[in-house]
Amino acid sequence: MPKLRQTCTRCSMRRQKCDRKTPCSRCIQNKEGHLCTTEWANGYDPNVHRKYPKKATSPASQHSIGSSNSNMTQLNTAQPYQHSNQPWPNTPLSDHEGTPFRDPSTGLPLASRPYSTAPPLNTGSSQPPDLPTSSTNLDFVTFARSGLTDVSISALFASRDEDPTAKVIQDRNLEEAQRSSRMQDNGSIFASGFSPAARAVEVYHLRSLIPTKEQVLHMADYHERCMLYWSGGIYHAPTFRRTLLEAYGESNELELGTLEWTWTALLFSIMSAAIIASPEGVTTSWGFAISDKVRLGKLWGNATISCLQIGDYASKFHVQSVQAIMNMHTTEHLVGSTKEWVVFQASAIVISRGLGFHRLGPHVEDGKSNLNALQKEALLQREIGRRIWSALTSQDWLCATSTGSYSIQRRHFTSIMPGHYDEETMTPITDGRPTFAHPSNYLHEVAYNLISYHDEFQEAADVSAKYQVILKFDARMRSMSVDRLPKCLTMRTPLNPTWPRWVSWARRLHQVSWAHKVIMIHQSFLGRSFKSPQFTYSRWACVSSARFIIDLMYPEPDPDEPQWWIEQAFVVTSGICIAVDMFHRSDKESEARENHQYVEKTVQILERWTTSSLASHGLRLLSSLLQEYNKKIDASRPDPPPSVARPIYPENMAPASLAEAAQDHAPATDSSPQAVDAWYPNMDVDMAGFENFAETLPADAGLDNNMFYESMMSLANSQFW
Repeated sequence: MPKLRQTCTRCSMRRQKCDRKTPCSRCIQNKEGHLCTTEWANGYDPNVHRKYPKKATSPASQHSIGSSNSNMTQLNTAQPYQHSNQPWPNTPLSDHEGTPFRDPSTGLPLASRPYSTAPPLNTGSSQPPDLPTSSTNLDFVTFARSGLTDVSISALFASRDEDPTAKVIQDRNLEEAQRSSRMQDNGSIFASGFSPAARAVEVYHLRSLIPTKEQVLHMADYHERCMLYWSGGIYHAPTFRRTLLEAYGESNELELGTLEWTWTALLFSIMSAAIIASPEGVTTSWGFAISDKVRLGKLWGNATISCLQIGDYASKFHVQSVQAIMNMHTTEHLVGSTKEWVVFQASAIVISRGLGFHRLGPHVEDGKSNLNALQKEALLQREIGRRIWSALTSQDWLCATSTGSYSIQRRHFTSIMPGHYDEETMTPITDGRPTFAHPSNYLHEVAYNLISYHDEFQEAADVSAKYQVILKFDARMRSMSVDRLPKCLTMRTPLNPTWPRWVSWARRLHQVSWAHKVIMIHQSFLGRSFKSPQFTYSRWACVSSARFIIDLMYPEPDPDEPQWWIEQAFVVTSGICIAVDMFHRSDKESEARENHQYVEKTVQILERWTTSSLASHGLRLLSSLLQEYNKKIDASRPDPPPSVARPIYPENMAPASLAEAAQDHAPATDSSPQAVDAWYPNMDVDMAGFENFAETLPADAGLDNNMFYESMMSLANSQFW
């Protein structure tokens, strides 16, 4: 009995060595693993399959070229096709080759025709065209025959159904191509970075994170009513509400496999923002425990990132990707760190530019009410794009005072500011009713003044010129709060009961933000103001603005009012400014006693946010400052109480000296200290100047530098919430 052949058919036809695996490595290397087999379609015939090709000329070539070029034609033509039940051509096969197709004009196999890159021969001419020499037209793989063939589309269609083997191979290749296309459309390993197994596990995990239908609807409704104004209405709430109900349908569960991943990312970002920002009473009314707020916020924030990656947001630009990223700004410190948010913010800018949001200039249909359905849809898309671009530029510019730079240049975009429209009908509002565009447009103007201040401050030649820039923009910022603030946001305008509830919250938030911007303008001269009377105005401006913030934030908030982390950062900044001024005054001064009361108020405000790590860091820092101030007062009395042993403090309160003291007098520990990430200023909080506040404290303040330094550094580098 003859031995069974173990060489695959494709290696056998190529006369190549086969490693006799299934599939063999050579077929895998040639991307033909699905075609590798040891079984011949019509049985193995050594007279056919082991027969080497012969160098022969075709009649067509002899007739075209003539006998004078017979030697060259013999080299450049292929062996006549042997049809004796031969399923494979004698040439090396590609992925889609089976039985060779025949040319209907000559009756010869297409693989046996001579290859030429020249135009077709003119049969009416007696002289043949110049042909390349045999040395330049030989292919060692095809045994001195032409490497390619002149294949016409008509010949392919005419002979595609001749052989059943070819049709089987074509169907198999088509199935492979369709399967590969489906994998890429669904976010395959090439697009999302997930292997098929990891992707399946991640999708299963994402399904498990979705709460009940009732809870999802409650959080989406709360975000729409109470939080969407903060970002300027970057997504259309009625449209999202409708798509959310359509996604559920009659079911009580969401089938993620039928939804767009960018839309799912937006949903998770809304839930993450709502669970963190909602007050404790609202959170418990949804059925969540207070202890689960931070945990769920982190899980849903990370789920937002996973959905973006599965949806291949970096290469498939979509407006929902930008909306999800910008909603993460509410909980940016939960999704990893501020540094991660900076990366996503940069990607959102790139995606927005790719979608053309920076070129949404005036349109003839803007501001018109008599529009049909298609025109209203186009208007809605333009307005959402403008809102997104306005919010992105505002965030980028507001960070300029802390990062020292900004990415978006004013001369690089032509988009206009968002208009005032009714969210449900998209009809223009002209009677002064509050819209999402009122607070966002004003914030955009404030942000533009900040980058103008930043540019002029950097260009100033000396200290005197820099301080003149500070005084100039201090006056501009104060005039803006009177002249440019929308009427619905001013305290002089009575609240209309028909207005949305967020109007009263936006009033306080924007006044607090304005006072904080005054502090940021003067922060570079705060230290000098304690030593030089020339800069006393900066000291007064910072302390008065800080007191203004504490007075606004001290009353109890509304039961449904969101808890913005940015407000907590403003409160901490104000408390530090007041504490620094308190240490530079005698305890007999009335200003010192007032400052002490304001710092205690700051502590009481921060105690409201029990689940916020930003508030806890601020409490730790301000409590240590109050403790050391009380020790300073006790030590100045005639009979001071005995003091406990404390570390020796450096005379210099600069960060380097504080770090050295903390290292020299660090308490002993059994475990190795944990590695600390590289420092990067937190965005929108302006923590970059917190360390410099230490330099403004008097050297005889008697602070516990270890605790002070640790608290200040953890506040400046913390992952908030």
